[in-house]
Amino acid sequence: MKNSNIKFIILSLIALHFYSCAPKSIQEPLPAINETGDEGTSPVDGTAANRKQNLQLDSNINVRYLKNNILELAVELPSGTKIEIQDNYQTVNYDYRNSAGEIIRSSTGFISTVKIIEVPKSEQAQFTPEKIKKYNSVSGGLYILASTLGAADTSIGKYAVIVPHTAGLGFLKFYKDSGQPRSGFSRTILKRFPNLNRGIASVTQPIDQQKKWSAIYGELKAAVDRTVITKKSYMIMDKKLAIAASIDFEKTGRSLKSGAWTIATQATAVRHGFENVPCAETQSEILRQAYMRAGYKVTDDFNTKNQNVLIWSNTAAVQNFSSALYKAGFIAWDATKYKPMTGSFLMHGAGQSPGHTYVSAGDNGRIILDNGAPQGRDLRNTSQASVEMQYQIGLFFLPPGINPEMW
Repeated sequence: MKNSNIKFIILSLIALHFYSCAPKSIQEPLPAINETGDEGTSPVDGTAANRKQNLQLDSNINVRYLKNNILELAVELPSGTKIEIQDNYQTVNYDYRNSAGEIIRSSTGFISTVKIIEVPKSEQAQFTPEKIKKYNSVSGGLYILASTLGAADTSIGKYAVIVPHTAGLGFLKFYKDSGQPRSGFSRTILKRFPNLNRGIASVTQPIDQQKKWSAIYGELKAAVDRTVITKKSYMIMDKKLAIAASIDFEKTGRSLKSGAWTIATQATAVRHGFENVPCAETQSEILRQAYMRAGYKVTDDFNTKNQNVLIWSNTAAVQNFSSALYKAGFIAWDATKYKPMTGSFLMHGAGQSPGHTYVSAGDNGRIILDNGAPQGRDLRNTSQASVEMQYQIGLFFLPPGINPEMW
Protein backbone atom coordinates (compact mmCIF):
# COMPACT_ATOMS: atom_id res chain seq x y z
CA MET A 1 0.00 0.00 0.00
CA LYS A 2 1.27 3.44 -0.89
CA ASN A 3 2.31 5.84 1.86
CA SER A 4 -0.22 8.39 0.63
CA ASN A 5 -3.04 5.85 1.05
CA ILE A 6 -1.85 4.89 4.56
CA LYS A 7 -1.71 8.58 5.53
CA PHE A 8 -5.23 9.13 4.21
CA ILE A 9 -6.61 6.16 6.16
CA ILE A 10 -4.95 7.30 9.42
CA LEU A 11 -6.26 10.86 9.06
CA SER A 12 -9.73 9.54 8.25
CA LEU A 13 -9.74 7.34 11.37
CA ILE A 14 -8.64 10.28 13.55
CA ALA A 15 -11.36 12.49 12.09
CA LEU A 16 -13.96 9.76 12.57
CA HIS A 17 -12.89 9.34 16.21
CA PHE A 18 -13.32 13.01 17.06
CA TYR A 19 -16.58 13.24 15.13
CA SER A 20 -18.11 10.26 16.92
CA CYS A 21 -16.98 11.30 20.45
CA ALA A 22 -18.42 14.82 20.35
CA PRO A 23 -22.12 15.71 20.16
CA LYS A 24 -22.86 16.29 16.49
CA SER A 25 -24.44 19.67 17.27
CA ILE A 26 -21.30 21.15 18.78
CA GLN A 27 -19.10 22.89 16.22
CA GLU A 28 -16.78 25.17 18.24
CA PRO A 29 -14.43 23.98 21.01
CA LEU A 30 -14.14 27.44 22.60
CA PRO A 31 -16.42 30.49 22.81
CA ALA A 32 -15.75 33.36 20.44
CA ILE A 33 -17.15 35.79 23.00
CA ASN A 34 -16.91 35.90 26.78
CA GLU A 35 -19.74 36.78 29.14
CA THR A 36 -19.59 40.27 30.60
CA GLY A 37 -22.49 39.86 33.02
CA ASP A 38 -24.68 42.52 31.43
CA GLU A 39 -26.17 40.37 28.69
CA GLY A 40 -29.93 40.51 28.76
CA THR A 41 -33.17 38.96 27.67
CA SER A 42 -36.66 40.33 27.15
CA PRO A 43 -39.93 38.51 27.84
CA VAL A 44 -42.02 37.55 24.83
CA ASP A 45 -45.24 35.58 24.53
CA GLY A 46 -44.69 33.40 27.56
CA THR A 47 -46.72 30.37 28.54
CA ALA A 48 -46.83 30.80 32.28
CA ALA A 49 -49.74 28.39 32.61
CA ASN A 50 -47.39 25.62 31.54
CA ARG A 51 -44.69 26.88 33.95
CA LYS A 52 -42.55 28.10 31.05
CA GLN A 53 -41.15 31.44 29.95
CA ASN A 54 -40.31 32.50 26.41
CA LEU A 55 -37.49 35.02 26.22
CA GLN A 56 -35.68 36.88 23.45
CA LEU A 57 -31.93 37.46 23.63
CA ASP A 58 -30.88 41.11 23.57
CA SER A 59 -27.31 40.25 22.54
CA ASN A 60 -25.22 37.30 21.35
CA ILE A 61 -25.05 34.75 24.17
CA ASN A 62 -23.27 31.45 24.72
CA VAL A 63 -25.18 28.32 25.66
CA ARG A 64 -23.31 25.39 27.12
CA TYR A 65 -23.58 21.70 27.92
CA LEU A 66 -22.18 19.81 30.89
CA LYS A 67 -19.25 17.48 30.35
CA ASN A 68 -17.14 16.08 33.21
CA ASN A 69 -18.62 18.76 35.54
CA ILE A 70 -17.37 21.54 33.23
CA LEU A 71 -19.74 23.64 31.15
CA GLU A 72 -18.40 23.57 27.60
CA LEU A 73 -19.58 25.68 24.68
CA ALA A 74 -22.49 24.28 22.70
CA VAL A 75 -23.06 27.27 20.45
CA GLU A 76 -23.14 31.06 20.41
CA LEU A 77 -26.74 32.14 19.86
CA PRO A 78 -27.32 35.38 17.92
CA SER A 79 -29.16 38.39 19.28
CA GLY A 80 -32.88 38.06 18.68
CA THR A 81 -32.99 34.31 19.30
CA LYS A 82 -36.04 33.12 21.21
CA ILE A 83 -35.45 30.59 23.98
CA GLU A 84 -37.66 28.79 26.46
CA ILE A 85 -36.91 28.14 30.13
CA GLN A 86 -38.93 26.51 32.85
CA ASP A 87 -40.70 29.05 35.05
CA ASN A 88 -39.58 27.17 38.17
CA TYR A 89 -35.96 27.00 37.04
CA GLN A 90 -33.12 26.19 39.42
CA THR A 91 -29.74 27.90 39.44
CA VAL A 92 -26.70 25.60 39.41
CA ASN A 93 -23.05 26.45 39.90
CA TYR A 94 -20.53 24.75 37.63
CA ASP A 95 -17.16 25.87 36.32
CA TYR A 96 -17.17 26.89 32.66
CA ARG A 97 -14.59 27.34 29.92
CA ASN A 98 -13.93 30.76 28.38
CA SER A 99 -12.48 31.76 25.00
CA ALA A 100 -8.92 31.31 26.22
CA GLY A 101 -9.63 27.76 27.36
CA GLU A 102 -9.47 28.77 31.02
CA ILE A 103 -11.78 27.20 33.61
CA ILE A 104 -13.78 29.99 35.28
CA ARG A 105 -16.04 29.96 38.32
CA SER A 106 -19.22 32.05 38.30
CA SER A 107 -20.98 32.57 41.61
CA THR A 108 -23.95 33.94 39.65
CA GLY A 109 -24.46 30.41 38.32
CA PHE A 110 -26.29 28.97 35.34
CA ILE A 111 -29.86 28.10 34.44
CA SER A 112 -30.42 24.66 32.96
CA THR A 113 -33.18 23.20 30.76
CA VAL A 114 -32.86 25.95 28.14
CA LYS A 115 -34.54 25.22 24.83
CA ILE A 116 -33.91 27.08 21.55
CA ILE A 117 -37.21 28.06 19.93
CA GLU A 118 -36.17 30.03 16.85
CA VAL A 119 -33.46 32.35 15.54
CA PRO A 120 -33.80 35.57 13.50
CA LYS A 121 -34.50 35.08 9.77
CA SER A 122 -31.03 36.36 8.89
CA GLU A 123 -29.50 33.45 10.84
CA GLN A 124 -31.80 30.65 9.73
CA ALA A 125 -29.45 29.42 7.01
CA GLN A 126 -26.88 28.62 9.70
CA PHE A 127 -29.39 27.48 12.33
CA THR A 128 -31.54 25.08 10.38
CA PRO A 129 -34.39 23.23 12.13
CA GLU A 130 -32.23 20.11 12.08
CA LYS A 131 -29.36 21.90 13.85
CA ILE A 132 -31.66 23.47 16.44
CA LYS A 133 -33.11 20.04 17.14
CA LYS A 134 -29.60 18.66 17.68
CA TYR A 135 -28.69 21.46 20.08
CA ASN A 136 -31.88 20.90 22.04
CA SER A 137 -31.12 17.17 22.17
CA VAL A 138 -27.67 17.50 23.77
CA SER A 139 -27.44 15.09 26.69
CA GLY A 140 -28.21 16.85 29.97
CA GLY A 141 -29.70 19.88 28.22
CA LEU A 142 -28.41 23.38 27.56
CA TYR A 143 -27.26 25.93 30.14
CA ILE A 144 -27.23 29.74 30.07
CA LEU A 145 -25.65 32.22 32.50
CA ALA A 146 -28.19 33.09 35.21
CA SER A 147 -27.45 36.81 35.10
CA THR A 148 -28.72 36.80 31.51
CA LEU A 149 -32.24 36.29 32.79
CA GLY A 150 -32.17 39.10 35.34
CA ALA A 151 -33.52 41.77 33.02
CA ALA A 152 -36.39 39.53 32.02
CA ASP A 153 -37.74 39.28 35.55
CA THR A 154 -40.19 41.91 36.66
CA SER A 155 -40.83 43.62 39.96
CA ILE A 156 -44.53 43.03 39.43
CA GLY A 157 -45.94 40.12 41.35
CA LYS A 158 -44.71 37.94 44.15
CA TYR A 159 -42.33 35.08 44.77
CA ALA A 160 -44.11 31.85 45.58
CA VAL A 161 -43.39 29.90 48.74
CA ILE A 162 -40.55 27.41 48.27
CA VAL A 163 -41.94 23.99 49.07
CA PRO A 164 -39.33 22.08 51.09
CA HIS A 165 -37.62 19.23 49.26
CA THR A 166 -36.54 15.92 50.67
CA ALA A 167 -32.87 16.24 51.55
CA GLY A 168 -30.65 14.74 48.86
CA LEU A 169 -27.36 12.91 49.34
CA GLY A 170 -25.38 15.97 48.29
CA PHE A 171 -26.93 17.97 51.13
CA LEU A 172 -26.77 15.19 53.69
CA LYS A 173 -23.03 14.76 53.20
CA PHE A 174 -22.49 18.15 54.84
CA TYR A 175 -25.65 18.64 56.91
CA LYS A 176 -27.98 16.70 59.14
CA ASP A 177 -31.55 16.56 57.91
CA SER A 178 -32.41 19.41 60.31
CA GLY A 179 -29.91 21.70 58.60
CA GLN A 180 -27.26 21.51 61.31
CA PRO A 181 -23.78 21.35 59.73
CA ARG A 182 -21.92 18.08 60.31
CA SER A 183 -18.60 19.91 60.73
CA GLY A 184 -17.62 23.47 61.49
CA PHE A 185 -14.87 26.04 61.36
CA SER A 186 -14.88 27.25 64.98
CA ARG A 187 -11.13 27.66 65.42
CA THR A 188 -10.73 29.86 62.34
CA ILE A 189 -13.89 31.82 63.15
CA LEU A 190 -12.76 32.58 66.70
CA LYS A 191 -9.49 34.04 65.42
CA ARG A 192 -11.46 36.49 63.31
CA PHE A 193 -14.44 37.14 65.57
CA PRO A 194 -13.73 36.83 69.31
CA ASN A 195 -17.35 37.69 70.17
CA LEU A 196 -18.54 34.43 68.58
CA ASN A 197 -21.84 33.31 70.17
CA ARG A 198 -21.79 36.21 72.66
CA GLY A 199 -25.36 37.30 72.28
CA ILE A 200 -26.87 40.38 73.87
CA ALA A 201 -30.21 40.13 75.63
CA SER A 202 -32.57 42.63 74.04
CA VAL A 203 -33.92 43.75 77.43
CA THR A 204 -30.44 44.94 78.43
CA GLN A 205 -30.31 47.36 75.50
CA PRO A 206 -31.58 50.95 75.62
CA ILE A 207 -35.12 51.22 74.24
CA ASP A 208 -33.97 53.10 71.14
CA GLN A 209 -31.47 50.33 70.35
CA GLN A 210 -34.09 47.65 70.86
CA LYS A 211 -36.39 49.42 68.41
CA LYS A 212 -33.61 50.01 65.90
CA TRP A 213 -32.30 46.47 65.67
CA SER A 214 -35.76 44.93 65.81
CA ALA A 215 -36.89 47.15 62.93
CA ILE A 216 -33.80 46.45 60.78
CA TYR A 217 -34.04 42.71 61.37
CA GLY A 218 -37.76 42.82 60.59
CA GLU A 219 -37.05 44.45 57.24
CA LEU A 220 -34.33 41.92 56.42
CA LYS A 221 -36.72 39.07 57.12
CA ALA A 222 -39.56 40.66 55.17
CA ALA A 223 -37.41 40.92 52.04
CA VAL A 224 -35.85 37.46 52.00
CA ASP A 225 -38.28 35.04 53.66
CA ARG A 226 -39.23 32.42 51.07
CA THR A 227 -41.42 30.37 53.40
CA VAL A 228 -44.13 32.96 52.80
CA ILE A 229 -45.31 34.81 49.69
CA THR A 230 -42.97 37.79 49.18
CA LYS A 231 -43.09 40.84 46.90
CA LYS A 232 -40.65 40.60 43.99
CA SER A 233 -40.04 44.33 44.19
CA TYR A 234 -37.79 43.85 47.22
CA MET A 235 -35.27 42.25 44.84
CA ILE A 236 -36.18 43.21 41.26
CA MET A 237 -36.47 46.53 39.44
CA ASP A 238 -35.96 48.02 35.98
CA LYS A 239 -32.33 47.64 34.96
CA LYS A 240 -31.90 51.21 33.70
CA LEU A 241 -33.30 52.59 36.94
CA ALA A 242 -31.01 50.24 38.86
CA ILE A 243 -27.94 51.62 37.08
CA ALA A 244 -29.07 55.16 37.90
CA ALA A 245 -29.61 54.16 41.54
CA SER A 246 -26.15 52.56 41.72
CA ILE A 247 -24.50 55.71 40.39
CA ASP A 248 -26.55 57.95 42.68
CA PHE A 249 -25.60 55.92 45.76
CA GLU A 250 -21.91 56.36 45.01
CA LYS A 251 -22.39 60.11 44.54
CA THR A 252 -24.76 60.89 47.41
CA GLY A 253 -24.93 57.85 49.71
CA ARG A 254 -28.68 57.50 49.12
CA SER A 255 -30.10 53.99 48.85
CA LEU A 256 -33.42 52.87 47.49
CA LYS A 257 -35.92 50.76 49.40
CA SER A 258 -36.38 48.13 46.69
CA GLY A 259 -34.67 46.37 43.78
CA ALA A 260 -31.67 45.12 45.79
CA TRP A 261 -30.76 42.17 43.56
CA THR A 262 -30.97 44.11 40.30
CA ILE A 263 -28.96 47.03 41.65
CA ALA A 264 -26.21 44.77 43.00
CA THR A 265 -25.86 42.18 40.22
CA GLN A 266 -27.02 44.03 37.11
CA ALA A 267 -25.72 47.50 37.93
CA THR A 268 -22.98 47.93 40.55
CA ALA A 269 -21.12 44.66 39.91
CA VAL A 270 -21.24 45.09 36.14
CA ARG A 271 -20.20 48.75 36.26
CA HIS A 272 -17.12 47.91 38.31
CA GLY A 273 -16.11 44.64 36.66
CA PHE A 274 -16.91 41.98 39.24
CA GLU A 275 -20.13 40.70 37.69
CA ASN A 276 -19.11 37.06 38.14
CA VAL A 277 -18.65 37.40 41.92
CA PRO A 278 -21.32 39.80 43.21
CA CYS A 279 -22.37 37.80 46.27
CA ALA A 280 -21.14 40.21 48.96
CA GLU A 281 -22.45 43.25 47.09
CA THR A 282 -25.86 41.58 46.85
CA GLN A 283 -25.98 41.10 50.62
CA SER A 284 -24.65 44.63 51.18
CA GLU A 285 -27.46 46.09 49.07
CA ILE A 286 -30.07 43.99 50.87
CA LEU A 287 -28.73 45.36 54.16
CA ARG A 288 -28.58 48.99 53.00
CA GLN A 289 -32.18 48.81 51.87
CA ALA A 290 -33.30 47.21 55.13
CA TYR A 291 -31.81 50.18 56.98
CA MET A 292 -33.64 52.57 54.66
CA ARG A 293 -37.03 50.88 55.05
CA ALA A 294 -36.58 50.75 58.82
CA GLY A 295 -35.84 54.48 58.87
CA TYR A 296 -32.18 54.41 59.92
CA LYS A 297 -28.90 55.59 58.38
CA VAL A 298 -26.57 52.79 57.38
CA THR A 299 -23.64 55.16 57.90
CA ASP A 300 -24.38 55.23 61.65
CA ASP A 301 -22.86 51.74 61.86
CA PHE A 302 -20.88 51.38 58.62
CA ASN A 303 -18.50 54.32 58.28
CA THR A 304 -14.89 55.46 57.95
CA LYS A 305 -14.50 55.76 61.73
CA ASN A 306 -15.28 52.05 62.13
CA GLN A 307 -13.29 51.27 58.96
CA ASN A 308 -16.22 49.34 57.57
CA VAL A 309 -17.88 51.54 54.93
CA LEU A 310 -20.58 49.49 53.20
CA ILE A 311 -19.65 50.17 49.59
CA TRP A 312 -18.44 47.88 46.80
CA SER A 313 -14.85 49.19 46.88
CA ASN A 314 -14.58 47.92 50.46
CA THR A 315 -17.14 45.18 50.96
CA ALA A 316 -17.39 43.43 47.58
CA ALA A 317 -14.97 40.87 49.06
CA VAL A 318 -16.60 38.31 51.36
CA GLN A 319 -13.87 38.69 53.98
CA ASN A 320 -14.37 42.45 54.12
CA PHE A 321 -18.16 42.14 54.25
CA SER A 322 -18.03 39.76 57.21
CA SER A 323 -15.53 42.03 58.97
CA ALA A 324 -17.74 45.05 58.30
CA LEU A 325 -20.72 43.35 59.93
CA TYR A 326 -18.61 42.51 62.97
CA LYS A 327 -17.31 46.07 63.34
CA ALA A 328 -20.87 47.38 63.07
CA GLY A 329 -21.86 45.38 66.14
CA PHE A 330 -23.48 42.41 64.44
CA ILE A 331 -22.97 39.20 66.40
CA ALA A 332 -21.25 36.19 64.84
CA TRP A 333 -22.85 32.81 65.56
CA ASP A 334 -21.42 29.33 65.06
CA ALA A 335 -23.78 27.46 62.72
CA THR A 336 -22.90 24.09 64.26
CA LYS A 337 -24.29 25.27 67.61
CA TYR A 338 -27.05 27.73 66.68
CA LYS A 339 -29.89 27.71 64.14
CA PRO A 340 -29.55 30.34 61.39
CA MET A 341 -32.62 32.57 61.66
CA THR A 342 -34.42 33.80 58.56
CA GLY A 343 -32.75 37.07 57.59
CA SER A 344 -29.34 36.20 58.98
CA PHE A 345 -26.26 36.66 56.79
CA LEU A 346 -24.62 33.28 56.18
CA MET A 347 -20.97 32.69 55.40
CA HIS A 348 -19.49 29.75 53.55
CA GLY A 349 -16.73 28.45 55.83
CA ALA A 350 -15.29 31.17 58.04
CA GLY A 351 -16.41 34.09 55.88
CA GLN A 352 -13.09 34.53 54.14
CA SER A 353 -12.10 35.32 50.56
CA PRO A 354 -12.40 33.61 48.21
CA GLY A 355 -15.73 32.45 49.55
CA HIS A 356 -19.45 32.99 49.35
CA THR A 357 -22.05 34.85 51.38
CA TYR A 358 -25.81 34.52 51.21
CA VAL A 359 -28.84 35.02 53.46
CA SER A 360 -31.14 32.59 55.19
CA ALA A 361 -34.53 32.55 53.50
CA GLY A 362 -36.04 30.04 55.95
CA ASP A 363 -35.99 26.52 57.39
CA ASN A 364 -32.87 26.96 59.56
CA GLY A 365 -30.82 28.10 56.57
CA ARG A 366 -31.85 25.21 54.36
CA ILE A 367 -33.54 27.74 52.08
CA ILE A 368 -31.26 30.59 51.04
CA LEU A 369 -31.16 33.62 48.78
CA ASP A 370 -28.07 34.89 46.98
CA ASN A 371 -26.84 36.66 43.87
CA GLY A 372 -27.67 33.61 41.74
CA ALA A 373 -31.14 33.01 43.17
CA PRO A 374 -33.20 36.06 44.13
CA GLN A 375 -36.24 33.78 44.07
CA GLY A 376 -34.59 31.55 46.69
CA ARG A 377 -32.89 28.18 46.60
CA ASP A 378 -33.49 25.01 48.59
CA LEU A 379 -30.09 23.60 49.53
CA ARG A 380 -31.66 20.21 50.11
CA ASN A 381 -31.91 19.60 46.37
CA THR A 382 -28.73 21.45 45.40
CA SER A 383 -25.87 19.43 43.93
CA GLN A 384 -23.13 18.13 46.20
CA ALA A 385 -20.50 20.05 44.24
CA SER A 386 -22.32 23.35 44.77
CA VAL A 387 -22.89 22.74 48.47
CA GLU A 388 -19.26 21.76 48.95
CA MET A 389 -17.84 24.80 47.15
CA GLN A 390 -20.31 27.51 48.20
CA TYR A 391 -22.89 26.51 50.78
CA GLN A 392 -21.14 25.02 53.81
CA ILE A 393 -22.41 27.38 56.50
CA GLY A 394 -19.66 28.10 59.01
CA LEU A 395 -21.11 31.15 60.75
CA PHE A 396 -23.88 33.67 60.42
CA PHE A 397 -24.48 37.24 61.56
CA LEU A 398 -27.47 38.82 63.28
CA PRO A 399 -28.06 42.31 64.67
CA PRO A 400 -27.30 42.67 68.40
CA GLY A 401 -30.26 41.66 70.53
CA ILE A 402 -31.61 39.22 67.92
CA ASN A 403 -30.50 35.88 69.29
CA PRO A 404 -30.96 32.46 67.64
CA GLU A 405 -31.97 29.18 69.27
CA MET A 406 -29.49 26.38 69.91
CA TRP A 407 -29.78 23.17 67.93
